[in-house]
Amino acid sequence: MHGGIQLELLTGPLTGIYDPNGMGAMFFAVLAVAGQIERNYTREKTLEGQVIAASKGNHGGRPKVIDDDMLTFAVAFKDKGVPVPEIAKKLTIKVGKNAGKSPSVASLYQALAEAAADDGLPLRPKPVRIRRPEDPLTPEEIDLRERLQAQPHPNAELR
Repeated sequence: MHGGIQLELLTGPLTGIYDPNGMGAMFFAVLAVAGQIERNYTREKTLEGQVIAASKGNHGGRPKVIDDDMLTFAVAFKDKGVPVPEIAKKLTIKVGKNAGKSPSVASLYQALAEAAADDGLPLRPKPVRIRRPEDPLTPEEIDLRERLQAQPHPNAELR
């Protein structure tokens, strides 16, 4: 039982009341398939748009309030003993709805804590360029390909 659900079409060539049980089951199945096809199409187009945006350098998400230049500036001031609230007043947000204002002291403390916890890796990950099959291989990719091709196949003894 489907909880007494019925579909009533008021106009068009298929007017009438359809119940998911009995004869209306096929009609509901066709509608379900059409809905799934539409969801798949929407998802495919969304992912395609994200790939195109990423190739143009737009990776979505909220812009960083404190960029790497501001953070370098803040770390230098902090190393000289300038209090964090004073440093925050000297910085200016470049993008977003608060552009032209100073970042909050809390945001600056958080960014400084991330910088202090730095383990030699870049402070923030760099955007990744999406590689297309027709793009030429980088020297690192060529080296990796050659090393992998030189190895024996793991299932060679089964062949």
